[in-house]
Amino acid sequence: MQDETSIERQLHRDSTFQPPYCPRSTCRFHLKRGEPFWSKHGGKSILRFPYFTHRFICNHCGKTFSASFFRLDYRQKIWGLNAIIFEDQDGGCSKSHSARKIHKGESFVRYRLKRMARWAELMHTKLTENTFIEEEIVYDGLENFAFSQYDPNNINHAIGKKSLFTYEFNFCPLNRKGRMTAAQVKRKKELEDKYGPYPRDAIRAKSRDVFRRLLSRTKGRLTLFTDEHFQYERAIEDIRTSKIDHIKISSRKHRNFRNHLFAVNNIDMQARHFASAFRRETIAFSKTTIAMQESFFLYIVNRNYMRPKFFKKHKHDPYSHKRSPAMEIGIMKKILTFEEFFQERVCKTQVNLNKDFENLYHSIDPDSRRPIRMTA
Repeated sequence: MQDETSIERQLHRDSTFQPPYCPRSTCRFHLKRGEPFWSKHGGKSILRFPYFTHRFICNHCGKTFSASFFRLDYRQKIWGLNAIIFEDQDGGCSKSHSARKIHKGESFVRYRLKRMARWAELMHTKLTENTFIEEEIVYDGLENFAFSQYDPNNINHAIGKKSLFTYEFNFCPLNRKGRMTAAQVKRKKELEDKYGPYPRDAIRAKSRDVFRRLLSRTKGRLTLFTDEHFQYERAIEDIRTSKIDHIKISSRKHRNFRNHLFAVNNIDMQARHFASAFRRETIAFSKTTIAMQESFFLYIVNRNYMRPKFFKKHKHDPYSHKRSPAMEIGIMKKILTFEEFFQERVCKTQVNLNKDFENLYHSIDPDSRRPIRMTA
């Protein structure tokens, strides 16, 4: 339920709204901003708050569109629940808990989260597309599982050592390892006989993709801190470049703020705390690999843009409780609220998604053992 202040604020935004671009992808004003290209074209009654939406027409191509096209609640019949669902996700609540809280079905929450993840993916890409990496990078994988423990995976992510900004991540499947009972060994063999094993060199291949993208955004040399996983070194050898300074840190070193891997250790620790799908023992695990990546994307955009580096003051970083990671790398001037981050729609035709983000946007996992439906 929204209070009167937020309702008045929303009505004021509606009455003063100006379209930032033309929704038609072939129009020259789809990418070009800052010039008046539109005229008012009446309005239309809708069945939810604010019960009326202003319409516009592009003076160049003749496309008509509504103001609600640019908002997160476009074509949603119920207004005002997105922020609540996002806050529950950030607070470690399961989808079923959020559904009970707002008196809706779990599929309702799942649909809203998927929509927010896709918007966040496009917005994050737009904000970082012209950003160069000017700091050391810490890289590692966050291991978890989706659907069952016979489907473990790594989310490989590259994080700024100083800023704690997550620049890149991708997903790689793993084969189950470790001690298993006889029944578990039998079940694992049945799955591999039916579907085949996951690629043995997935960490190497996926890390290679991330390292190449990091290199393309680095003007000089790339300093990369990792643990002693042998596949990271092999991935760097595959790239055949001398522009990467690879520094390996033992995983046995004490994981405090003096550790060179602190940035990735801290984010992994808080991901397991704030995102229910990443907890060690949980019944809220992701049922598909796409849902797992979407949960992680919502976590990192919250971490990058909507909260400070640390909530408490730090002696060696006196502004860490006032500055977000996005502020640290210079792409934001303030810590954003949920409404500010999702205030304007970014179309897929306005950004260039990399291969991993393209698959995620279309809910495609080429290595999945089960079909994944596109629901948003």
